[in-house]
Amino acid sequence: MAALAALVVGATTCAAQAETLVVADQRGMQRALLQAAHADKDLGFDIRWVEFDAAAPLLQALGAGAVDLGIAGDGPYLFAWAAGIPARAVLLLPPRGGGHMTAIIVPAQSPVHSLSNLAGRKIATGRGSIGHLLALSLFDSASGKHPDYVFLPPSQAKSALDSGAVDAWATWEPYVTLAAAQTGARVVADGQNVMPNNGFMVASTRAITDKHPQIAVFLKRITQAYGWGRAHPQEFAALLSHQTGLPPDVANKVAQEQITAPGPITNETVNEEARVIATYRKAQLVNPSRKLDDAFDRSFVP
Repeated sequence: MAALAALVVGATTCAAQAETLVVADQRGMQRALLQAAHADKDLGFDIRWVEFDAAAPLLQALGAGAVDLGIAGDGPYLFAWAAGIPARAVLLLPPRGGGHMTAIIVPAQSPVHSLSNLAGRKIATGRGSIGHLLALSLFDSASGKHPDYVFLPPSQAKSALDSGAVDAWATWEPYVTLAAAQTGARVVADGQNVMPNNGFMVASTRAITDKHPQIAVFLKRITQAYGWGRAHPQEFAALLSHQTGLPPDVANKVAQEQITAPGPITNETVNEEARVIATYRKAQLVNPSRKLDDAFDRSFVP
């Protein structure tokens, strides 16, 4: 009887886990969007949200099986994939805002006004992050001397910038607009026309196998939510500000720049992302043995 009871409890627990999709978010933006659009209703399963302040820890959790699905920029995702993370990109979030969502910023009174001024100086960013990719791409394009990279998570990078411990910070939204609003930080260069600037919804390979129907429903709903967000940016910005604590003006700008039109992953997508791998490989940061096409799962059509 005890053994039977244990089996029943174990089966119930497994069933409950199968009915729950664990979704990793950055700064609560996907959750706010889904809720603002009322696209989180009647899913047929539960969503458990887990918040992160950057893609690197999110992807680590994904690789460890702690979460099923999450959002990440192409740079950090492919950096993690090249290192062997068991995950696939399942939905494309193409850029909006002309690449302005990623930028190198400096303090208001900094003597740095161009990329050439940053040669040999210290620049904070996350290792393998979209900010790191931006800096590598910019300095490769300029054929100039790279700065000294100081790898820090966003909160520590901002403190280092404010204290003068580093000269610049290669970061992304909402941190770009937030730093400008709080301390007057200014942009030296951004990602416009420098790199693909794609984002992805990324799922663990185990979740793709075990929770394919739930992921398919989630991707359909998040696509619908983005459509609602494009039509109602002010309403989304208001909820985003309330949910995340971002100042209203920052939330408004982020909403305007982040509400894209999700789409399927195509051959063109894969060809674009080859540039990202090439940039990391040139910097001797990655050397993947797998084919790049293996980084994507095209079985989900939004």
